[in-house]
Amino acid sequence: MEEVEKNMNIIQKDLERVYPGVLKAVLFDMDNTLFDFVAAKLEACREILSFIWKGDITEEPSVLFRYFLRGVYGFEDHENIRDYMQERNVFTAQGYRKCCEIYEREKLQNLELYPAVTDTLDKLKKLGLKLVIITDADSYHALARLTRVGLLNYFDLIVAADTTGTKKPDPAHFLFALKELGIKPGETLVVGDNIKRDMVPARKLGLRTAYASYGDWRPGEEKDQCFDFRLDTFSDMLDLFH
Repeated sequence: MEEVEKNMNIIQKDLERVYPGVLKAVLFDMDNTLFDFVAAKLEACREILSFIWKGDITEEPSVLFRYFLRGVYGFEDHENIRDYMQERNVFTAQGYRKCCEIYEREKLQNLELYPAVTDTLDKLKKLGLKLVIITDADSYHALARLTRVGLLNYFDLIVAADTTGTKKPDPAHFLFALKELGIKPGETLVVGDNIKRDMVPARKLGLRTAYASYGDWRPGEEKDQCFDFRLDTFSDMLDLFH
């Protein structure tokens, strides 16, 4: 009898994972989950190089982009542009300021939503779900990007780097959202493109996880057993609610 009860409990848990009928909220990462931020950033890098070299670009935008990936400064810090300019002996204070202006303008102007994002969010709202942004961007940039792509009004809460004073994978973003909404981890789905910063910390807290594989531009990361659901397109998450 105990064995039967044990098996029934296992089956029940499996059903709950596959059919998350108790979900009350969806927590979305922003960049490369809702829109292709890397593509916008690369276009900004292209415009910076065009300015620096006066249209005679001899390097690919990815060369400058890699400066943002070094980990010396933050992924959004302008000091990455300064280092690029200094290492090529083209740095001037005026030129640097102009490059920073170009960077901020172009990365915002070139944001494009992934297919079916607005339709999917519309359907999730109709299901009565609370929708939340959890991002490592600061509030100013988060609001600017969401406004640019027309999504700001979809979200009930925005948790940014300056909201908690931390960045993922620190659990503070997730815990803040749960507390503000008054919901439990098992009632919450986290959608994100980053295994280490989105999926792993969310799972440790008991939140359900959907890996936005379509937005993951990082090659070679271990992806097995790290999430509950895999999304090959943004709209795939609707299958979780049927």
